[in-house]
Amino acid sequence: MAVAASSSVLAPRARVVVAATGKGGAGKTTSVACLAVYWARRGLKVCLIDADPNQTLARWHARGDVLREIPLTAEYDADALLPAIEDYAARCDVVVVDCAGFTSQSMLFAVGAADMVLIPAMTDEANLFEAARTQKLVRNASALTRRAIESRVLLCRVKRCAVAQHARQELQKLGLVVLDAQLNDRVAFQEASFFGTAPSVLQPKGAASGDIDLVGKELDALLWSQGKGN
Repeated sequence: MAVAASSSVLAPRARVVVAATGKGGAGKTTSVACLAVYWARRGLKVCLIDADPNQTLARWHARGDVLREIPLTAEYDADALLPAIEDYAARCDVVVVDCAGFTSQSMLFAVGAADMVLIPAMTDEANLFEAARTQKLVRNASALTRRAIESRVLLCRVKRCAVAQHARQELQKLGLVVLDAQLNDRVAFQEASFFGTAPSVLQPKGAASGDIDLVGKELDALLWSQGKGN
């Protein structure tokens, strides 16, 4: 049974979560879709923005099932992205933005509006390099907006614990903060994309669902911790 959460208690104002990385195939859209379902099943009003011209999230969303119940706007125009975020933020508890898998003006704008930037990364050198580049973009956006913007790396498609541990150490050396939870390489994530759903619906007691719950709970503590009120 899903844990209901009153939005008046848990989310006194909308939180904007932006998934960003300049590396395609890092697990960005999977993370967005699964977290959106996680928050929706907790009783929060979630809104999605697909800012990726490849429209991966929009196609996932259009296949139906539980993800389609979450409002989605596809917005690929950089100038229209901030108004779209502001519009959703006025009527949702959580706005989740899926950026394109390359650095762009849209990504900079989205990051500048974020409460949390999620940087998905696989555990190879190219992904770690791109995560570091994305973190620099977060720092630049923070300087431009003159406010602190939180960011966390989310390790995705993890196959081996030893490699993941090494990746964590390398990212920490580069000054990045990595979530303790991670999304492991599981078939359920691939299956979910074909049905417009998430592993937490397909296999509620499965390992992939457990991965999502751990990531979601860790982000909950960061997004709605003490000091993040109205």
